[in-house]
Amino acid sequence: MEHYEEKRVFPAQLENLHPMMAFIAESSRKKGFDDKTVEKILLAAEEALVNVISYAYPDSPGDIEIICSVKDDDMIFVFKDNGVPFNPLEDVEEVDVTAPLEERSIGGLGVFMIKQVMDDVSYQRENDMNILSMTKR
Repeated sequence: MEHYEEKRVFPAQLENLHPMMAFIAESSRKKGFDDKTVEKILLAAEEALVNVISYAYPDSPGDIEIICSVKDDDMIFVFKDNGVPFNPLEDVEEVDVTAPLEERSIGGLGVFMIKQVMDDVSYQRENDMNILSMTKR
C-alpha cells in the first residue's frame, strides 16, 4: 500500500502559478501518471488555483497551501486558503453544455471541466479555510 504526502505553501499571486503547477506535475509524475493524465490534472489544478488567486483575497494578500498525497491507487490534490468563503462546486452555476453558445452564461465551465477531468471533487469550509479536494485514480 503506497502512501505519501507532500505540501507546499505559496503566496496566492499569479506569478506563483508556474511553481505551483510544477509542484503538482512533479508529484503526479512521481505517482506514475502518464503525460496525458498529468496534462489533465494540470488543467483542473490551474482552473482551481486561478480561482483562488482571483477571488480568495480581495482586500489583502494571502496564501494557498497545496497538498499532494497518494493513498493506494488514488492521488489527492488539496488546495487550502483562508480567503473569502467560496464553494466553487455550489457557488458557480452549472453550465448547460447542450445549450447554444450564445445562450450560455459566462463562467462555470472551469468547474464543469474539473468534474470531467478528475474522478472525485469535494469542497468543505473548516476553521475559516476553503478546502477543495480533487482525486485522480
